Amino acid sequence: MSLASSDPNSIDEFFKRFESVLLQTWQDTGYGHLEIDSERINQDKIRVILRGSTHYRYVISDEDLKNRTSTEN
Repeated sequence: MSLASSDPNSIDEFFKRFESVLLQTWQDTGYGHLEIDSERINQDKIRVILRGSTHYRYVISDEDLKNRTSTEN
């Protein structure tokens, strides 16, 4: 299901980190709070910030988004 990508800020990398943070939260305490913010930072890039006890920031290109959505459909 995972797409290969040489870009460390890919959509797959974001989902891997999200899963890791969520599983760690559940394992440690069983509850927690995660926030995801996203905003377009220029014409072809979206900044995504995953906030938990630690914050992670990703930049996803329109090309990454198109590739991801084309394989999901």
